[in-house]
Parts: sequence; structure tokens; C-alpha cells
Amino acid sequence: MIKKTILPLLAGMVFALPAVFGKAAKKPNVIVMIADDLGSGDVSCLFRNVVKTPNIDRLAKMGVKFSSGSVPVALCGPSRAGFLTGLYPQRFGFSDNNGGIPVTTPMLPGVLKEAGYYTAHIGKWHSSGPMPNDRGCFEESLCSPKSSPFIDYYHPKLSRNGKVETSDEYSTDFFAREVEEFIDRNKEKPFELTVAFNAPHILKVVKNAHLLGKEYDQSVASGYPIDVPKSPTARPGDLARFIKQFPNDSARADAVACIYALDQAVGRILDKLKKTGIDKNTIIFFFGDNGGHPENRSENLPLRDYKWTVYEGGVRTPFFAVYPGVFPAGFDYKMPVSTLDIFPTCVALTGAKAPANLDGVNLTPYLIGENKKAPHETLFYALSGFGAVRQDNWKLVLAPDGKSELFDLSKDVEEKNDLSSSESALIIEMTGKWKTWFAQMPVIKKPNK
Repeated sequence: MIKKTILPLLAGMVFALPAVFGKAAKKPNVIVMIADDLGSGDVSCLFRNVVKTPNIDRLAKMGVKFSSGSVPVALCGPSRAGFLTGLYPQRFGFSDNNGGIPVTTPMLPGVLKEAGYYTAHIGKWHSSGPMPNDRGCFEESLCSPKSSPFIDYYHPKLSRNGKVETSDEYSTDFFAREVEEFIDRNKEKPFELTVAFNAPHILKVVKNAHLLGKEYDQSVASGYPIDVPKSPTARPGDLARFIKQFPNDSARADAVACIYALDQAVGRILDKLKKTGIDKNTIIFFFGDNGGHPENRSENLPLRDYKWTVYEGGVRTPFFAVYPGVFPAGFDYKMPVSTLDIFPTCVALTGAKAPANLDGVNLTPYLIGENKKAPHETLFYALSGFGAVRQDNWKLVLAPDGKSELFDLSKDVEEKNDLSSSESALIIEMTGKWKTWFAQMPVIKKPNK
């Protein structure tokens, strides 16, 4: 473990890592793994133990589990943009899946590349504008030939550094193998690697997502789960492992089989880091890009709602951080944090130069106990005319028609008990903060009054 006498040095936003550990010390590697539409109810170390995810659980044992970790937008594209830029994606017009990251906006891989890191992106890319190989941030890239929410699980067509190729491997296994080979090739130099899994996202749209959501809500309320229409995403042969666990719900069994493969891929990456001897010098972040959704049969229970919403089921996601010897192992950090924080945290720990005015914060001093306060006074969410504010344990939800709901998440994580009628002063305070934030985002379509 790092001695307590040098822990305060880690608390600053920027520090020169070699000055702390000695000139010969190698800068820490950075790996960020992203799951696609993975629900908080789909990870066994979180709210439920229905779906077994032993390797994702390893991350919680090795490092920090963020019990109140969230994404800035409950949609794939802008959520990933938030992590890559450390900014609310609404600041540059990326408020739904149709936007993109401007080439003038610094991204974490580019900042680390300037600091001497070898950078790569493997997996899904969902941002308009130049593809990764044309952005100047990545030494290597392997992703869909164009920005897309979909990657074929069975015969993925991908662009390797701009050249399209097709694989016969199951995509999750393919990405895991590519990561293993990348680690073998680059273990002697500091690297940054983004691993953007497409699992357990749907393979293709088979029904309107909002309509499917309503039907699913009705089925849950009635107590009779529906076997929703779903294009298969599991590896051939895996479905049989889970159909007994989910009888009469083959779509759920298929989704869990897909998550099973994802969990195995995470295990392969962790094993490779250990085998190559660089595990203790690698910073790892893992998060889901938004909550699960009925269309792919991932689940967020007990959280309310799902992807496309500002309720906890949409924005609160599985979120973990590992840095052996720096981040405490097995630590359940309960204060609200955001995936916006990944950028400034990695920049601080690697000694890179942070861009100005990031919305995220360096989490290190909070995780090592140097700062006992909450990392964020407030966190904001906006999607489809809805808004939300997280302040301490309070969550304010603002509907397009002006209606407000207020929840105490310390007692009501399911967001069932609306306290707005008894907390008028708090609603005025939080609504004022929302309006101040919202005024800085002129590109967001204003909600109807």
C-alpha cells in the first residue's frame, strides 16, 4: 500500500506521478470498459443476486463500487461522450443519440496521448463526426465502420484503423481476445485503452422501444412477465444454460446468457493484466452507459424505470474503479459520483494536463479519505424534455408539463414516495439550481411549459 505520508500528494488535480514514485516509475496504464444497456439489477454485487457476474464482482472486491454512480444522459451516445470529454454532453449539443463530439473538444485518449500514452479504442463507437481513426486521439481503433448503436454479435463487421473486415467470432469474445493481444503488445509502455462492449444491447429493433416499455410496465404491474420480442444475442449454446432459470421468458434467458459472456470477457481482461504483471500498475474503470431496457431484457430492479428516462433506472448504472495500492479495495462509496469524473481522475493520476472547466472532478482525494465532503454539490440530468437534479440524498424530477417530484433516495431508492408537497423550500432551491445549469445549455431543446 502507498504510505500515508504521500497520500496527500495524490489529492491534487494535477501532479507529476514520477515525482511521487521515483523517476524510473512507469506511468499507470488506463483501461475503461463500457457495457451497453447493462442494468443495475443484472450485476450480482449490486441490488440483486439473480444474475451471477463473478468477474464484474471482482472489480468491486479489487477496488471501489460506486453505489450512487450515474451517467449524465440515459442514452448510449451522449453517455459515452460524457466519459470521453468530462463534460455534460449537452454543452456541445449532444443531448440525444443523433449528436456527436466536436473535433475541437479534448477527449481523454487525446490528452493522455499528448502525455506519452499509447491509445486505442476497441468496440462500439456512437458519435457523429470523424471516426476514431480520423480524430488523432487513437493510435489504434477497431470499431463499426460508421457511428452506430448496433454491432452484430455473430459476424461483426468492423473497421480496423479505417480498413473494414469481418470476423467469425462472437463479438464479445472477439473484443476480449483483441484486448488480450493489445495488452501483450503494449505491456512495456503506458497505454490507454477504451473497451466499448456492445453487450448486452439489442441486436436490432423489433418493436418501438417506448411502446415496449409501456407493455413491460403493464406486465410487471399485473404480475405476469411477458416474453418480449427480441432478436437473439447470446452465444450459440449458451441459451440452454439459462432457460431453466427463466422459464417462459426466453428473451430474459437470452439477455442473461449475453451478460454471462460479457462477464467472462471482463475476467479474461483481468486475468491477462495479472499474467503480464501489470495489474497493479493499471487504473481500471468499468461502467454501464445507461440503465437497462425491456427491449433487450436487462433489468434495473429495484430502481425505477430504465434507459431513456431521468429516473434512477435510467441514469444509475454499474460503476467500479480499481487502482491497486491507491484506491481502497472492497470499498463501497455511497456518495453521488458521475462517469464525468473518470476523465479528471485519470488525468490527475497520470500526471497529464487537464483541460479547463471540466464538469467532472478528480475522485482520488475522496476515495483515499483526504476529502470527506461529497465530490459534487449537485448532478444534473436532461433528456426528452425531462430534467432531474441530484443533491445529497435528494432527487428532483422535472416533467415537461412543469410537474415536480421529489424523492429521498436514502430511504426510497425506488422513487415511489413523492415528497414534493412537504418540501416546497427544497424544491424551490433545487429548481433554481436546475434553471441556472439549464441556462448554460442553450443547445438543449427547451421543455414545454
